[in-house]
Amino acid sequence: MLVQACLVALVGIVATIDYNGPLFMIHRPLVTGTMVGLVLGDIAQGVMIGATLELMWLGVTGIGGYTPPDTISGAIIGTALGILSGQGTTAGIAIAVPVAVITQQLDVLAKTADIFFVKKADAAAERGDISKIGLYQFACLGIIVLFKVVPIFLAVLVGGEYVQHLFDMIPEVVMKGLNVAGGLLPAIGFGMLLNMMLKKDNWVFLLVGFICAAFGGMSTIAITFVGVAVSYLVIWMRPDAHVVTNDASEAGSVVVENSDGEEVYDL
Repeated sequence: MLVQACLVALVGIVATIDYNGPLFMIHRPLVTGTMVGLVLGDIAQGVMIGATLELMWLGVTGIGGYTPPDTISGAIIGTALGILSGQGTTAGIAIAVPVAVITQQLDVLAKTADIFFVKKADAAAERGDISKIGLYQFACLGIIVLFKVVPIFLAVLVGGEYVQHLFDMIPEVVMKGLNVAGGLLPAIGFGMLLNMMLKKDNWVFLLVGFICAAFGGMSTIAITFVGVAVSYLVIWMRPDAHVVTNDASEAGSVVVENSDGEEVYDL
């Protein structure tokens, strides 16, 4: 179990560095769930739990000073304990959601502690000591990684057996309720995403996708291709802007008139 806990913690380190650095989307639940399944020897279960959490957390994002639920720790711990307990997706979701909310506060504490290194970096910049600035930035990342990895390591090290016993004591009717809730949560994730993206001119595309799924019996991949084709036709038939020429073009500038009739000079 110690080796497994270390490997799962390593997944957390990679995901945290990606989220706070290059953003290759390694931190997304689908990827972290797959990686956890790989290190625990059940990649199929890891993909299923990660994919369900990915759909559920599609609309979770940090805006301004808001710190969103810690989907990295939630997905990794939920997937790991779901596999170790043998309860699969049901346990994964039931564990991932509260863990993400709890570790959210640890993320706030880590970033609060990082203020110390930020002030050090400011002082180094005033002195012209550029070499120290990068060091303090990496120190900030180290604090964030530490606050993220320690809960993951401890949860996997001591939690798998206890989670299995806990779910064995839960009545069957409650387990059925958890299964139903697990099926509804991805729909909530889509709803959160649409709440941010859906505008008055875009609702018809949602309607087309719903008709394809509900009455056409089309798969998700097929609906995706339909969406790509429809988007291309809309852009091709109704471009957002067109270029017009006037006297300004003689001076090497182009006047672009957008769909609202406003003229924007592109120099």
